Amino acid sequence: MIDLTRRNFIKNVGFVGATTLFCGSLVAQNTFDNFSNSQYGEDNILSHFSKSSFSDTFLINPSLLGCYNNAIVNWEKTGYVSSGNYCYSSLDGHFKMFPMHLHTDSTGRIDDVLLCFGKNSNGEWKSLRSLSGFDIEALTVALKDLNIYINEVNLFDYLFPAPLQQFNPYGFNTKKGSVSLQTLLAQEQTSTKIIIKEGSNIVYQKEIISQHRFVANSLLV
Repeated sequence: MIDLTRRNFIKNVGFVGATTLFCGSLVAQNTFDNFSNSQYGEDNILSHFSKSSFSDTFLINPSLLGCYNNAIVNWEKTGYVSSGNYCYSSLDGHFKMFPMHLHTDSTGRIDDVLLCFGKNSNGEWKSLRSLSGFDIEALTVALKDLNIYINEVNLFDYLFPAPLQQFNPYGFNTKKGSVSLQTLLAQEQTSTKIIIKEGSNIVYQKEIISQHRFVANSLLV
């Protein structure tokens, strides 16, 4: 196993911004449209995944369909709907992300999530967790900061959920360790703290000020 800490994996990476307080009168508009525009350009983390239609995806992976249908039930009960007839896929095809969004009559589209699924060593598909727009934003920044190591390790093995038992409500296990993501909302600014570990060693940590905007609303997110 590569010891990233010993190889100065955290070179020139520090904390950014100030901690903010949660404000329940606001709704964060963290839609993926923000991540596909010029704000991040080629650094957009979703551009590293292939995009395929539902029909092609489920034709190749028929067992994934049942897993997906079970996973979306609770999301649909709270008002989320599929964002389109497509999903994002890793190069090996063992990791899939399906976008859903929440829409309200008063504010329009206010939230996006990516539902993550992984295929384990037995060939079984598992529902892993959801990634919010804030999570994707933080992972995008982390990938950009750590890109100098892209020729030494597969950074996606450190950044995205793996089909392993998940215990941390604020994060997830990866192929190489774990990721912790905590977002604090406020009217002036929102911050997400990301911590990436290999085993028990912290190899990256940063507090990221979000570029998302807010609208006044009585809903909580």
